[in-house]
Amino acid sequence: MSFHEDGAHLFVTSEADSRMRLVDCQRGTSDTPAIKFERDGVRLVEATHHNRCVLVTGKGDKTLNVGQRHPITYLSLHDNKILRQYRGCGAEVCDLSLSPIDDSFLSCSRDRTVRLWNLQQAGSLAILDLPKSGNGINLDPTGVPRASYDSTGLVFCITAPMDAGAGHLIHLYDARNYTAGAFAELKLENNLITRAIQQKVSTPEAASELSNADWSSIKFDKSGKHLLVTTQKGCALLLDGYDGKVVNVFVGEGENVKEPMAACFTSDDKTVLGGNADGTISCWDTSSGALIKKLEGHVGRVSCMASNPKYAQLASSCTNTALWLW
Repeated sequence: MSFHEDGAHLFVTSEADSRMRLVDCQRGTSDTPAIKFERDGVRLVEATHHNRCVLVTGKGDKTLNVGQRHPITYLSLHDNKILRQYRGCGAEVCDLSLSPIDDSFLSCSRDRTVRLWNLQQAGSLAILDLPKSGNGINLDPTGVPRASYDSTGLVFCITAPMDAGAGHLIHLYDARNYTAGAFAELKLENNLITRAIQQKVSTPEAASELSNADWSSIKFDKSGKHLLVTTQKGCALLLDGYDGKVVNVFVGEGENVKEPMAACFTSDDKTVLGGNADGTISCWDTSSGALIKKLEGHVGRVSCMASNPKYAQLASSCTNTALWLW
């Protein structure tokens, strides 16, 4: 799911039935018919600066050449028309991030590439193909990169896992001068993650399992001082945006915390919201990590969370989508 920058609209996709809905956030309704993606299905959605245009990805078409199989589609919901397709990713696209100040956007793919695009042209502006090793540091040859713009659009980060579960690299780039390379290269070692998680779980074995989980997303808060990392095993990490150190750890609740964690900041950055396997939403204080409250209302695992950029509102989904007033 993805909020438009005006806070009035929410775009929600369902991979199970290959549909996307437009939700009116002021009325709490979805009056327009759902858009059905018959051929390629739909997975990710990212709102653009136009309130009726989005970027979407699907499951791909294996009958095409490798670089053509997994396009990113620029879609107009006004007339259900494809405005442009961006091709080149050789595997499933797993992350999208739009610049808040212009039409540039980042994509991450399971082919271990990060690409920089512009909505106005079909070809990518730049490609980062993760090396297997370099500067004395070996990267996981199967590791998937993640990327995100900060709230100013002047900085973006790219993260990649190191080999043998050694940790993660986080590189920060100047969006206006990305060809010069990263201006900051942060290294978060796995033993530091494990040590932080041990304070939140009952056994060293559980801490080790959670610390070795793959990262599923990375996002800046509005101030740029912190990064929120979600993982594939019911855990989220709050990192210092300047040195990459672990500030806080948030562990999901319910019968099974081994499912991916969905989490986000509230619009004021004071709270981290995390979906749980039991259908509840945990609300943690960003500074202290203390649990403030739990929201109840879902019937199953909360698999997606998003915070409205303009209003005190958040969205969550399991088999249904809920809007909450914060």
